[in-house]
Amino acid sequence: MAQSANQRTHGVSPQTSAWLILLTAFVIFCGIIVGTGLLVWRYYSTAMVPAGRAVLRSHVETGVFMQGRGQLAPSGIERLPNGRDPCPDSRDICALLAEGETIKTRREAGYGPVASLVLPDESHIQLWASPTGADLLFERFQVTQWNRARQEVVLEQHAGYARYDIAEGQAFEQVSYTIQLDSKMSVDLKTGGSYSIYVPNDDTYRAINQTIDGQPLLAEVAVRSGAATIILNGKHTVIVPGQKIQVAVGRLIGAPIAATWELIADGGFTQYRQQDSYGTASQTWVEYWNENAIGLTDIEKNGRFGVVRGCRPETPDLCSAEDQVSIGQLRRDGDQTKPYTVGIQQKLDIDVSEYTSLKLRGYVRILQQSLPGAGAQGSECPIMVRLQYKPTSPTDQERPRDICIYSTEDGPTTIPDLQAIRYKPIPAYRWYLLEIELRDDTLIREARYIQFIRIESRGHDYFAEVAAFSLIGTQ
Repeated sequence: MAQSANQRTHGVSPQTSAWLILLTAFVIFCGIIVGTGLLVWRYYSTAMVPAGRAVLRSHVETGVFMQGRGQLAPSGIERLPNGRDPCPDSRDICALLAEGETIKTRREAGYGPVASLVLPDESHIQLWASPTGADLLFERFQVTQWNRARQEVVLEQHAGYARYDIAEGQAFEQVSYTIQLDSKMSVDLKTGGSYSIYVPNDDTYRAINQTIDGQPLLAEVAVRSGAATIILNGKHTVIVPGQKIQVAVGRLIGAPIAATWELIADGGFTQYRQQDSYGTASQTWVEYWNENAIGLTDIEKNGRFGVVRGCRPETPDLCSAEDQVSIGQLRRDGDQTKPYTVGIQQKLDIDVSEYTSLKLRGYVRILQQSLPGAGAQGSECPIMVRLQYKPTSPTDQERPRDICIYSTEDGPTTIPDLQAIRYKPIPAYRWYLLEIELRDDTLIREARYIQFIRIESRGHDYFAEVAAFSLIGTQ
């Protein structure tokens, strides 16, 4: 009897056990219901689906290609028959682009934007073919399936130059635009903004396109409007309108700088001595000579270019040795009877279609000019600046735009401009700041391509100086 009483005191009755089992089952059941509800709600809130295909518009007949995921080689796009053409009323050649497909452009496609990708929300991505050809993967354009919670866009830019004009006012609470540049670097773009991204596609172009501190360029991002966030190795850097950021090979990111582009290398002539003059191996300027008359003797071929150190043109009369700059001199002496040309030139080979401003700037000074005036055909120009350009297409004929600078004390103050020559009179013996906005020029205003720039002296006897030349492009 004592043992039975002890069991009842320390044991659990069958009724209690049953209630515990029922309570546990109920809790588990409620957990399942709540978990299932949360999963359903999460699926309802976050389930993403493709928002539709994008439209690829080729503005040229050749040089724009598509490549599907898993496809071994890209293929050209063709105009589809009536009823299937995505843009039948346009001169563009159009095709629908699905997620996972890539657009490629090649340099032979021409200058300026050769193709556009129009996304389902009317955002536009324009692709250039120059200088290296573009490579853009349409990775993802998805939205939440059951609500207006999120729109997510991901593209991968592997090479070339692209302009992103992102639409605003999308009907989603959260909208993200991500441009993946490689596995460790991406760019987030704010909606309603306009941006540029350039990715050189090989070591040659990375070396040519250097950062502001002289390092090979891996990528460059610029903002016209909106804001861009560059994400590199977990670090976030934000740039705003009027700024750009450069990433060097080795993924070294610089500080934001002004969104302008210097298109002339060594405009201050500082590399002249380092390179043992501007010989044929020079990567910047190259010297050249031109006989303007038949039968010149070796003695008469005495035009020369050199670089000396001197006071800055802004303060030409007095300076310390530490404040001196490099000055280019173009000179021919000896009371010559036949004309001869000497100068330097630099290959630019650049698509300038994206620049709304192209400002040519440099200091010039004429110390001697033997014949009065500048010559009816620019044949007696102590300083001639030539830009060789093409208006719109690689098939266009190359055209020159010359600026003939001469001394007013040796000739008339006005000479009518010829079709390809602009005349600029300046005071003799004094430095003059030459500033020309090429986008205001009657001939070169619409030019999409500049092949080279040349600075020369031509004529009989001359002594001229140039310093601090630049050609600044602004988008």
